[in-house]
Amino acid sequence: MTCVIQYVTFVGMPRRTILEPTEILSRRAVGRSAWCINVPAELSETGRRQQLFFQTEKHAKAQCAALKARAKTFGNSLTLLTPARIAEAAEAYQLLKEAGVESLVSAVRQHITWRKKQSASIPFGELFENFLAAKAARSPKYIEQLRWAKNQLVPIHRVLACDLTVQQLDEALQGFLPTVRNAFHRYVRAVLNFGVKRDYLANNPVFKLDRIEVVKKEIELFNPKTVQKLLNYALENDLEFLPYRIFGFFCGIRPSGELERLEWEDVHLDDRVVVLRAEVTKTKRKRFVDLSQNAIGWINEYTHRGGRTEGLIIPFTHNVLRQKHRSNYKSVKLKRWIQQGMRHSFCSYWLAKHGDIDKLVVQSGHTSVETMWRHYHQGTTKAEAEKFWSIIPPRLQATSFEQPPRN
Repeated sequence: MTCVIQYVTFVGMPRRTILEPTEILSRRAVGRSAWCINVPAELSETGRRQQLFFQTEKHAKAQCAALKARAKTFGNSLTLLTPARIAEAAEAYQLLKEAGVESLVSAVRQHITWRKKQSASIPFGELFENFLAAKAARSPKYIEQLRWAKNQLVPIHRVLACDLTVQQLDEALQGFLPTVRNAFHRYVRAVLNFGVKRDYLANNPVFKLDRIEVVKKEIELFNPKTVQKLLNYALENDLEFLPYRIFGFFCGIRPSGELERLEWEDVHLDDRVVVLRAEVTKTKRKRFVDLSQNAIGWINEYTHRGGRTEGLIIPFTHNVLRQKHRSNYKSVKLKRWIQQGMRHSFCSYWLAKHGDIDKLVVQSGHTSVETMWRHYHQGTTKAEAEKFWSIIPPRLQATSFEQPPRN
């Protein structure tokens, strides 16, 4: 037996579909589900005619009731469709077919979800500004780098954060040097992570963007003669700038962030140590840096000349500090400043003299012994290190100068 589906059409009324389950005895005889429903294409979930089988008549009738309810809804919906809408639906189905999508409802739902995401999102440029505002307490140099990066990414400022793609980001980063591109990669990743936490986008596309492998060059150092010239010039021509060089070269304190927050009360000459409070350090952990004998000699000469020893050690705005820094090294005929040169010099000369890599890691605020050893082991000779740690003010060069004790 088969199920008969009748379509009864009355003038002026929508066509009704009558569904009843039938029992197929041949299937029951072999122990298979025997109650059958023939579902027309317009009611099928697949969009095609479909046969459904059930173990019991009760389950089959329950499914028939659900299909009849769907047929009623379908019939009512048809009365709302104008010929123009029917034509539009047909065109939509054709487009979906070409795109390999079978369900119109699924496509519409996806579109609605996308629109909701759009309405909750903001343009990338605005998101970047919000990120800058949230990081206002960070070092001026970091903020300056972020703002410069933002200004280089103008082509994607108007793109909604939720719509940013890997391809758009990759195109925006084209043309930059590998080191600059990788820096932008970090900044944009941080900005979009900030946006994810605030529901401006669901996922961060930067994680799909490849970083460029950069072959690192050997660490560059300032030779002792150059360091002596830099300090001498500051002593005679810009006394208030001198501590920046003293604590940068002889303590290895990070110029950006750490040194700019350091105060004179953190310097303990009697104990021969500089205390970097947790709120000062990059790692947010308190650390202690030994004061070498020649560093103490320069600090004493600074105070002897009338240098101020209260408040911030570096009491300048970021722009003023940058001007003083440039004026200092340009005045001694130095054509190029070595990035992180003061800190690299401290680490290399300290390790060459003392050889204690574990203590250097602690004093410098690094986290990896292996990285320190790879960068600074045999970075200079012991003889050059002795010259570096013997750099003293000119007035003391004429007197006996006690060399720093060996650890």
